[in-house]
Amino acid sequence: MTLTDTRRASTDPDEPPRRRGFIPDLDYADLAARIEAGDAPEPAKLSRIGIGLARWRNTHSDDAGSGSNTAAPQRKHRADPSWRSALVTTVDGARGAGGSRMTSVPAPIEYEASSVQLRGLNPWAIGAAAPNSGTIVGQHAVTGEAVACDPFAYFRDNHIANPSMFVLSLPGLGKSSLIRKVLLGATAWGQTPIVAGDIKAEYVALTTMLGGQVVTLGHGGGHLNPLAAGTLGQAVVRLRAARTDAAAAGDTARVEHLDELLGTAELTVRTRQVNAVCALIELIRYDTHSVRAFENSIIGIALDELYSAGGGFDYANPPLIRDLYQRIDAGSEAMLRATYQTTRDGYRTHITELMQALGALISGPLGTIFADHTSQPLDLDAPMICIDVSSLDRGDTALKAAVMLSCWADAYGTVEAAHLLADADLDRQRLFLLALDELWQVIGAGPGMVARVNEISRLNRTDATGLLMITHTGRDLETLPTEADIKTAKGFIDRAGMVVCGGLPIGEVERLSGELKFTSAEQDMVTSWSRGAALRSAERRTARSPIGRGKFLIKMAKDNTPGIPIQTVFTDLEIDTGVHDTNVRFADYFDTAATTTAADDTAAGPAYR
Repeated sequence: MTLTDTRRASTDPDEPPRRRGFIPDLDYADLAARIEAGDAPEPAKLSRIGIGLARWRNTHSDDAGSGSNTAAPQRKHRADPSWRSALVTTVDGARGAGGSRMTSVPAPIEYEASSVQLRGLNPWAIGAAAPNSGTIVGQHAVTGEAVACDPFAYFRDNHIANPSMFVLSLPGLGKSSLIRKVLLGATAWGQTPIVAGDIKAEYVALTTMLGGQVVTLGHGGGHLNPLAAGTLGQAVVRLRAARTDAAAAGDTARVEHLDELLGTAELTVRTRQVNAVCALIELIRYDTHSVRAFENSIIGIALDELYSAGGGFDYANPPLIRDLYQRIDAGSEAMLRATYQTTRDGYRTHITELMQALGALISGPLGTIFADHTSQPLDLDAPMICIDVSSLDRGDTALKAAVMLSCWADAYGTVEAAHLLADADLDRQRLFLLALDELWQVIGAGPGMVARVNEISRLNRTDATGLLMITHTGRDLETLPTEADIKTAKGFIDRAGMVVCGGLPIGEVERLSGELKFTSAEQDMVTSWSRGAALRSAERRTARSPIGRGKFLIKMAKDNTPGIPIQTVFTDLEIDTGVHDTNVRFADYFDTAATTTAADDTAAGPAYR
């Protein structure tokens, strides 16, 4: 029997009207029954018979069966259509249309859209590496992820070999602000930042805000005694008291340990005193010669006699330069032997130049600072220490060099005192972070400054001391008076644990190629930051900042390893306190200009606002 044999003419007046898709004279109930029994094939789904059969089945699937529908099978549960079934996979891929294995991966389709339309996907859907070790200073310039810049934390997590950082950037692009954020975070981590010689008073506000110690030196400021033992002398006093207690308690082992520390500390104090005086003399004799061997011996002998039982001085009551002058002028048998003289007249002839140099330290510009007792000894318990030397005459090179050298000697004596107390179990182990802003002025202040910074940069890991060196360009290191100082200064970049570059000119990037390896993209980025702000048009008079302000590239390796571009971000507290504002003297000028611009915009009408 064929499908055509099942067609019939409907004469039932109660039968509902035929719907679209049904063949009027086809008995779908009989056809469905024969297909279910296997006596007839399933018609094509998209044929007219197939469409009508499918609709009949949907209409009669829930009927109990009566009349012409009694032969219809019960189809309450039907299988999913083929387009919903899962593809069968094999080792060669999926079966069916569009299956099998792909022999090549085509390039993805590229679309262009604005960052507003594709925000969240532009520029990258996956963040780049951004270390979160230590103090957060800003965000990744590409991904926006928070980035930390902390020498101690980087050293702890093995990102760098020693806790030091060298910062290079043109003026006005925020390098001092970056350093202030690092110092601010250091205090939160329990470290003690020391700015030994704040030439432009850029860290006084931060120190004051943190409740730290600000020591002012200069014309009309405080005094600094080069012969004072300072914090190291105070530590020696504490060690002696601890030794007395240990001896009273019969603790022989502790007494021996403290005796060893005391011997080292007292020798260090005396060596620093002699070196401080000799360094000041060399600054005065800048164009003649350095301190001679017998002069060094005389200074040491005189200090021993001043601190002896009959000298009347100790660490709590140190002598002054004029006391040293009088002792050397009076002379002693030991001093005569040091000059290899047997007569008083021969001795005086040999010490003439030495006495002239000491006299310059007592009177004149140097005497106003070094001729009296230290006004403010450095406080170990202060959260931050800043020695403000901004009132010094910038044209007096010798005075500035002498003060800077003495400040560094006093600051490093404080570091040694802290380590001495920690070794004696009298205090906790402290970490110090020394900041050398305007490095070109520090190392160029006079002979001895390059050697002092070089010593710190080599031993900072042993002394648990971090070092921050900040200058404008690498050319600053090439302006030193001697070739030896220039070579030593260039080594600062090589030994720095990481180098942070702000906006730099093209020539500077090429000059640094011997110490740092920049990719072509990094070169373009760093040099683009050196451009100024775009000119504002007549229609838009809002003030703009230079494109590179607050942008830096952190290079933690000297090879081709990519750097980390960051954008510093200020907190509300930093903005409200104005701690990063180094344009205070321009405040009135900026306010006047802003008021004038606003008035011009108002007069010009809405088209110019």
